[in-house]
Amino acid sequence: MRILLFLSLAAAAASYALWVYSRVELPVKGARWMALARVAALVIILTLLFDPRLPGTGQSGVSGRWVVLDASLSMMASSGDRTPWNLAQARAQELSQDGWTVVRMGEDLDTETTQAEGVESQLAPVLERAAESGARDVVVLSDLRLADVAAVQAALESLPLSVTFEEVGGAVANVGVTAFDVPDAPRPGGTVMAEVEVHGHLNDSATVRLFADGASVGVEKLSLPAPGLRRTHFIEIAVPEAGGRVRYTARISGAADAFPSDDEAVTYASVGYAEGALVVVSLFPDWEPRFLLPVLEDVTGLPALGYLRVGPERFIPIGRALDRAPPIDSSVVGRAVRDAAFVVVHGLDADSDAWARRLTARSGRLVIMPRDANGAQFAGVATSGPRGGEWYASGDVPSSPISGELSGATLLGLPPLTNVLVPTTLSGILSPLNLQFRGTGRPEAALHLEDGPNGRRVITLASGFWRWAMRDGEGREAYRRLWSGVAGWLLSDDGVVAPEPRPTDWVFERRAAVRFSIPGDSTGFRLFLSRGDTVVADTLLTSGVASLGAMPPAQYAYRFADADGETVVEGSFDVAAATAELLPRAAELSASEATRAGLALADQGRPLRTFAWPYLLVIMLLCGEWIARRRSGLR
Repeated sequence: MRILLFLSLAAAAASYALWVYSRVELPVKGARWMALARVAALVIILTLLFDPRLPGTGQSGVSGRWVVLDASLSMMASSGDRTPWNLAQARAQELSQDGWTVVRMGEDLDTETTQAEGVESQLAPVLERAAESGARDVVVLSDLRLADVAAVQAALESLPLSVTFEEVGGAVANVGVTAFDVPDAPRPGGTVMAEVEVHGHLNDSATVRLFADGASVGVEKLSLPAPGLRRTHFIEIAVPEAGGRVRYTARISGAADAFPSDDEAVTYASVGYAEGALVVVSLFPDWEPRFLLPVLEDVTGLPALGYLRVGPERFIPIGRALDRAPPIDSSVVGRAVRDAAFVVVHGLDADSDAWARRLTARSGRLVIMPRDANGAQFAGVATSGPRGGEWYASGDVPSSPISGELSGATLLGLPPLTNVLVPTTLSGILSPLNLQFRGTGRPEAALHLEDGPNGRRVITLASGFWRWAMRDGEGREAYRRLWSGVAGWLLSDDGVVAPEPRPTDWVFERRAAVRFSIPGDSTGFRLFLSRGDTVVADTLLTSGVASLGAMPPAQYAYRFADADGETVVEGSFDVAAATAELLPRAAELSASEATRAGLALADQGRPLRTFAWPYLLVIMLLCGEWIARRRSGLR
């Protein structure tokens, strides 16, 4: 059927080319030869698409016999004097002396097999390349912990290879940490539940030790699941007293362990705040944060943190009683704001210091609630002084991105707002809600929506919104609709600028590219990267996401400096040493069954697409036809 389809398509292509030259083109000298050149080119292209194999060409590749050497980390696991890697290397050396070509197992062929360092064993790509290169006999030296068993089985059924599996190594005693996670702790001190997933083989139990920035915070003896399974344990650990980002480490040890690569796992968590949270910073006592914080938490689904400033460097957490804690310093609040997804700054006024004013310069989603004209000026809106009296919401909802949320709300008759900041110019003011003095005056903006280059922000121009939410009914519904619309508009911004240069992850997988996110509005930052006392990178990174490629497993310290050499931010991240090589697989490969699977398809030759001459011939035919057409006067 395949041959008939090929012949039909080839006949159609040839007929079309001959018809064009005999019926469409002008009769010129050499038209028949040009037609034959086009026919030949079309038939060769069609042949390449059908990809036949040429019998008797199996030995024309790199070598007709390949040795595939598994160079993954699991080959280093052994409780004896010699590892599977040593045995496989010795066997590969013997076959190499007999003329076999030795290649490394993985995505890319590599003949440099001096050490085993791969994170997984992928055999199917090597088998495909062996077949394309004309190899007929393949010997696989591996512990058969393959990550692509299904793909290997499919390759053995379809490729013309005789594959022999020689399994090296046997059962390995092991204990390891499969996964490790510690939640953010809103309060310093206290305890949290760390989640540790473990696995093991030839061990009944193991001891897990947990560390926070190198200090021991918990020790637990755990029972291990049956071989091939995993088990999750929850361990209560102490939270450090100091706030900030904490590096947690889980180390496991057992009676017998021949594979140390999966004995340690690292994660990072925040103490005193949560990353990606909704953060409300109140600079003076008021009822607004009391009502605003739970509403925003509910409509956004983000973890919510609130802080009330009680001194130059002192804040107390606000919100639910469970989240309240002793006073904390401004550095913890600064880190919470820096890592937040959504920030509300309440109470900005003329007395606000430089630390408070810097909050308004934050890139990203921001709500600023000023108290006076100076606070509004810090937020970028010029207004007159606060106007007292009773200001009622107008029933006419202006056109705005959140008018849909407010269109169903009952605005007339709501409690009045106070201290209205009237903009000195209406140019550029986008207000979703208007206020009228005593319900009859000129409409004035209640808040301003701003979509700037550093992200979206909302500036309120009145005080006392909390009065709407004090009692059940239409007022509370209107309050929720207003702030639900504001939050939805802010969170729908996809072009949020990174607030600071930082790693895209705090823990990178082994052999994964280490990447950094740089603010889009910056001219670049100089990165100083070190491992211990060794500087491993000193480079300039511009806006966007920059990659440094894969790096060896270790803890790295980074520091970003601006054009003046001043430190902008510093911290640390990890490249994980753990690998999933010894984890149970969903499917396993039997060496004896796999060896028999590929024998029937041997000696079918090399695929036509792997030769260079068909492509060169097509190019020559097409170029020759084009030259002949031009010289004969045809286009």
